[in-house]
Amino acid sequence: MRGALLLAAALSACGGGSSSNVDASNTFLAFNPAFAPFRTWTNFHSDGPVDDGTQPAIVLGPRTQYINKLPPAGSTEFPIGTIIVEARDNGKIFAMVKRGGNFNAAGTINWENFELTENPVQYTWRGLGPPLGDTYGGDPNGCNMCHVQCVANDYICSPKLQLTGF
Repeated sequence: MRGALLLAAALSACGGGSSSNVDASNTFLAFNPAFAPFRTWTNFHSDGPVDDGTQPAIVLGPRTQYINKLPPAGSTEFPIGTIIVEARDNGKIFAMVKRGGNFNAAGTINWENFELTENPVQYTWRGLGPPLGDTYGGDPNGCNMCHVQCVANDYICSPKLQLTGF
């Protein structure tokens, strides 16, 4: 009983009390081990976005997208806990994780962004977008700028990962 009281007090002191609007049972936090097996997941190769002159050249080009679990047929959004990793032919690796909890409420709602490295697989940054002074695949506008345009597909822009296709 005393342990439960101490845990409740600690959670309350850390913002886990009733003043929080985040439902902890409906959130997912990804750490390095969650990304480690991404090369074994279901994957799709694409040539990347069409060069229509609106995107930086570094965003263009071939890539392979990996998804840890496909959404159920008829889904209108990806389930919390979905991890999508994009390994570009230029060596850059990015990921989006369906975190939930209303994370990134002003951008790609419920999604967290990552840049990964391999050997071992680990993230170099995580959050709403890259840290100050860094870019998302060479795009100085960051992650949200493009992905908010894909709200109809739960912010995932890939033609290979359309919710209507599963």
